Amino acid sequence: MNEQVTIKLNTNNDKQFLRTKIKNINNNVGKYFSMIISTFVGVILFAILGFILYKSIQGFEYYGIEKILFSDKFNISNGKEHGVSFWLPFVSTLLTTLIALLIAVPVGVKTSIFIKFRVDKKYKKTFRILSETLAGIPSVIFGLFASKSLGALLSQMGINNYSIINASIMLSFMIIPTIIAMSLNALDSVDKNLIINPIAIGSTKTRAIYKVYKKAARNGIIVAIIIAMGRAIGETMALSMILQNENGYIEGFNNGLLYSLNSDLKTVSVVIATNMFGENSNEITRSLLFVFGFILFIFIMIFNVLILYVTRQKGSRVSRLDKFIDKLYYYVLFIPRQISNIFEWLMFKERRSKKLISHEEIIEYTRIRTTNYKFANLYTWYKLFWEIFSFLLCLSILIWIILEIFVKGWVALGANSTSIFMYTKNTSGQAFLNTILVIFIAILIGLPISLISAIYLNEYSKNKYFNKTINFFLDSLGSTPSILFGMFGLIFFIETLGWTSDGAKGYSLIAGSLTIVLVILPSFTRSIQQALIQVPYEVRINALALGSSKWEVIYKIVLPAALTGIITSTILAIGRILSETAPLYLTAGLTSSTETALDRPGQTLTTRIYAQLYNTNITEGINIMYEIAFITLLLVLSLILIGYVLIPNKKEINKWFINKFQFIKYFFKKEMLLKNKEIYE
Repeated sequence: MNEQVTIKLNTNNDKQFLRTKIKNINNNVGKYFSMIISTFVGVILFAILGFILYKSIQGFEYYGIEKILFSDKFNISNGKEHGVSFWLPFVSTLLTTLIALLIAVPVGVKTSIFIKFRVDKKYKKTFRILSETLAGIPSVIFGLFASKSLGALLSQMGINNYSIINASIMLSFMIIPTIIAMSLNALDSVDKNLIINPIAIGSTKTRAIYKVYKKAARNGIIVAIIIAMGRAIGETMALSMILQNENGYIEGFNNGLLYSLNSDLKTVSVVIATNMFGENSNEITRSLLFVFGFILFIFIMIFNVLILYVTRQKGSRVSRLDKFIDKLYYYVLFIPRQISNIFEWLMFKERRSKKLISHEEIIEYTRIRTTNYKFANLYTWYKLFWEIFSFLLCLSILIWIILEIFVKGWVALGANSTSIFMYTKNTSGQAFLNTILVIFIAILIGLPISLISAIYLNEYSKNKYFNKTINFFLDSLGSTPSILFGMFGLIFFIETLGWTSDGAKGYSLIAGSLTIVLVILPSFTRSIQQALIQVPYEVRINALALGSSKWEVIYKIVLPAALTGIITSTILAIGRILSETAPLYLTAGLTSSTETALDRPGQTLTTRIYAQLYNTNITEGINIMYEIAFITLLLVLSLILIGYVLIPNKKEINKWFINKFQFIKYFFKKEMLLKNKEIYE
């Protein structure tokens, strides 16, 4: 009897030991596998840098560093003799970016303040969705809007339709949503007491917002501006629809700033995109474009290091940064501050009668000034006016673009050139199918990689330096211009691996899809990370306390709890795929094959819009542009509706449908009873 009990106990112990061992194996496999996948991000970053550098070596050797970096001439076709200065198109890039930032930064920051502090809580989400709608519009649609409508408006003011000014205004519309979203996040992270305390001691709400709260969120706003600057520098396809001159740099810059701004001098990214497959394109020319891409990549990395520097929390470095920013504010705001001082000197006799040297005089004067409600109201109304103006400007831009695309797109659908229901070569129907195919492959590959990387960074990794390194790589990839991803896809998937039906000289949808995976990977991983972070930490602790392994907690509790956020992240990634043009232009091509296949070239919706720039029939090309823009915008709006309205409110929607179903069921049941009663009678 004792032997039987002992054997039974040993058997139970063996089973328990085996279960524990299996749990540990699963946990270790999940941990190390996810760690390997997450380091893949760093491999991608260095692979892009390495391949572009490798392809640029020939350009450095043929043209020489002096002709590229120290020349004052630009001639792509004969650059060895005349020079191919990187700095001439880069100056055009900086001009375009600077003007865009001068418009977008004040408008974006003031709009975020308006949404944060002036809008009722129940409407805040609606306005955030509107901002995301503006962000989700593909860049080629912005280019179409700027070249046709905005340009026509500016031409009435004496500004050229195809000019840096037009391109800069369009670019500001494109980066405003980034500034709004990141500024709102920065404002949300600030302690609410920083606005309550100043109000409690007699300050107005507006003064507390701008003098205290906004200053506390300053680092986050600066990061938003730097990221927006990186996106502006790297924008390609929309700008290439407006800026088309690369032979007039010297003439443009020699005739002064105003002449340059009213010209259509190309930026660096536009020079790369338009010359990669241009008439004069050859192996030597393309090696020069890779040189430009490499230098541009270095500048983007500098911006990312700058962001890392801003967000560091080590005392001495932050204090030096604060001193630098304070000096910058001092010089930039010197004239407005002097105007404010003159106004104050005129409005308050105490300001004229007292020297305000001692602390007692300053305190007394401050008390008198704060009790003067006319001055307080003037400051409030001044700030409120610009907040409302900025918000209405953003709203009007969104409405203008959507209405124009819908109206002209609907007309284009009725034109003879429409081919949305045709699926032969170079039709809108085939472009739609190609887009769906690219989306399917990109999500099929990108979702597991992003999910596993996010799981490791959020659930497993305890090394803060490793996390910071991987997150830096993610942010660096996220701010890398999409044209550079396209260049990498062209080098690796086509010229190196030859994944096309025509070998290293062709294009293919599979090369375009894999390149798009690299494009969406950073933002996809980051958004899934946010979904995992929002699962309460206590849930994990309780599950572990009940004997569950780490891996069991992740796939049985954390992932189901974060499912809604993961689905929303996937929908946003699909929106990003829809909006991309440059990577697909370089890898999938601007024309389609007679049959839809992964190893064949294929237009997508956005590349079909861009391809119409080369359509000899101008009227037909414009109709096709608006037709595709209409379909693309419908898809973007549908994704935003699903991601921000249907999925977050799925419980309420299900409840509504259940109630309606029960009402219908009750109605039919009542009708049947009445009929049975009539039959019986």
